[in-house]
Order: sequence, then C-alpha cells, then structure tokens
Amino acid sequence: MKVLIVGAGIAGLSMARLLEKQENINYTIIEKKASMSTLGAGIALPFNALRALKTIGVFDAVMAQAHQVKEILYTKSNGKILGQANLTSAPFENDHFVALQRSELQGILAAGLEDNIHYSTELTSVNNQAKGVSVESSNAQVTGDYDLVIAADGINSTIRTLQYSATPTLYNHNLTGWRFIVKAPNHQLQPTYMLGNTDIFMAYPLNEDELYCYAHIHQENKFHKLTGDAKTDIKHIFSSYAEPAKSIIEAIDDQEIITGELKSVTEARFYKDRIVFVGDAANACSPLLQQGAAAAFEDVIALAKTLKDGGINLEQYKTARKSRIDWIINFSDKPLASVKKMDKAIVRFIRNTVIRILGPMNVFGWKKLATNPDLANKD
Repeated sequence: MKVLIVGAGIAGLSMARLLEKQENINYTIIEKKASMSTLGAGIALPFNALRALKTIGVFDAVMAQAHQVKEILYTKSNGKILGQANLTSAPFENDHFVALQRSELQGILAAGLEDNIHYSTELTSVNNQAKGVSVESSNAQVTGDYDLVIAADGINSTIRTLQYSATPTLYNHNLTGWRFIVKAPNHQLQPTYMLGNTDIFMAYPLNEDELYCYAHIHQENKFHKLTGDAKTDIKHIFSSYAEPAKSIIEAIDDQEIITGELKSVTEARFYKDRIVFVGDAANACSPLLQQGAAAAFEDVIALAKTLKDGGINLEQYKTARKSRIDWIINFSDKPLASVKKMDKAIVRFIRNTVIRILGPMNVFGWKKLATNPDLANKD
C-alpha cells in the first residue's frame, strides 16, 4: 500500500510511527516548511494522550522529558479559588497528566523517521478518486499515484479546504489568544486557570523553573481595545490579575509571544474518497479539554487499525472516532458561545457557580471521557 502523509507535525509523525510497524505499507511524509516547526511553545497532555502514546511507542521517551502535574486549580482573576481537582484519584489513579515543550514532543516523534520526510514540499494538484489519489508536487519525488493520502496538515488544512471548497470548514470564535513560555524559578505551581470577564489566563508548569502560559480575550469585549501589539495588550488586559499572573506578566518583555485567533472546524471531517483527515485537520476545536494532541494520537491509532490487514476501510475509521470526536468538539466549543456575555456580572456569577459545583470544567470533561462507555473509541 502506497501512502502519502501531508504534514510533519504531531499528527503526521505519530501516523508515520504506526505505519512504520506495518510491513505492507510504503509511506512518505511531506512538509511545506523548510524544517521541523517548533511553533506552539508548550503543550499539555492529559490522561488519554499518555495512554495513546503507549500504543504509539514513545510513552517512556515523553515521560523522561515531561513534567507531571497532580492538581488543577481554577480561580477568579483576583486569585479567589473557584474549584480544584486532584488528578491522582479515581478515575485517574493509574494515569498521568504532563506538559513539555512542543519542540521536545515533535523531536521524540520524529526520531528515526527523518529519511522519510520531504521538507519544502507542497502539493500543486490533487485528483481524489474512489480507489486512489493522483498528486502533483513541487518535489518530483513525491508526484505520483497513492492508495491513500492522509491529511495531517493542521487546523488550516489546505487539503480539507480544497476537498470541501463549496462550504467553509473553519469557524472563528473572535477570541485573540497568546502563548508563551516564561522563566519562573522554583515556581511550585500546579496548573492554574484564572478567569476574568471575557479574558482568561493559564499558567501550566513545564518543569520546576518554567511555565507555559496561554491567555485570550474576546475581541468585542467592553473594557479593552486591542492594539495588535501582543505584549502591550497582555500587560494592559492582565495587569490587574493577582498572582501568579501578576509576576508572569511583569516578566514577558524578553519572551517570544505567539499570537493567534481561536478557530474550530465547522464539523468533524473524517474522509472523502481516498483522502482521510487526522488531528486538527479533522477535528480542531477549543483547547478547553486539551485534546489537540490527544485526539490526533487517537485518530492515527484508529486509522492504523483499519489499515492493518492491507485493506482501506475509511468508514470503519469514521465509526471508530465519530461519537467521541463529536462530543469533544461540542463540550469544548459550547462554552465559547457565552464568552462575549461574560462582561455581564450575572453571567459570570452563573459560570462561577457552575465551577464551584462541578469543579474545574476540563477535569469534569476528562472524567466523562474516561468513564462514559458511549464515548469510548470503537474497534
């Protein structure tokens, strides 16, 4: 079987590691960038991501680099606790929750695969048919016919856009977000989510001396006009936050800030003819449940199972993933519909009351993923 993987990110590299184990598959990876991308700062991996990494075969390597966390804390912007949850108790007593630099994770996934990656390579033509895909490329070595093309080219997937050209495939939530890593010697923090009005600030430990930070705000909020300069906007929006945000914001002058807009797929896409979608190309959504990498890992495991005996049954892949993915997208994105309304005190009161009752919303969702049999991956 001849397979082309488009994208050498987390999803594409994970897919390649699984195909590497199958003798009947000849795969090639293409990446439009000139080298391995490290964009993304840090990455948090919840329990199901770590379970999947055992199947992919890099669990030990990731754990050797990662920082394990044991508690999640939600607070108001003034530091008052709204909810907290222990990540070492049932149903997670045998699981792990970790974070590490994205470049470290990609390096682990890429180890030993370098000879199969063609960088600076883009598809110039794709003819997708029921029994195969003919492609033309900027790299003559890649041009040809494939039994299967795996679109692992991220949230802004070119292949997805071309295959569904008649309809929008992404939805913009009108949230401007920032990601960065900051030095914080001996911070002694567990993951902390600080909730303001339409703004939120997260600090997630990467190790004992570094924090991965994420922040966002609704573009149509009532109190802060965005200038477009990341550091200026961050300082202005979060200057009134309590610790740990206060000290972190004061230390960002020398940090590289990644700015973006939060987007989700309009619906999950699984396959079309002989093109199959995995990771963010298939199911990008809000990071509430931190399912970006986790969903990608589970996608490629499910797809690899359907290819194991030499057949290509993409409906089986869709069946394996659809109920779980649809629930993840809905759970992750549904709260975003009310973000703009958080400028109103009564709406914030309701949000805060729900968190006080249910605990941190991401942990509540993780428990559903871990225990609800209707959301399990189907064989």
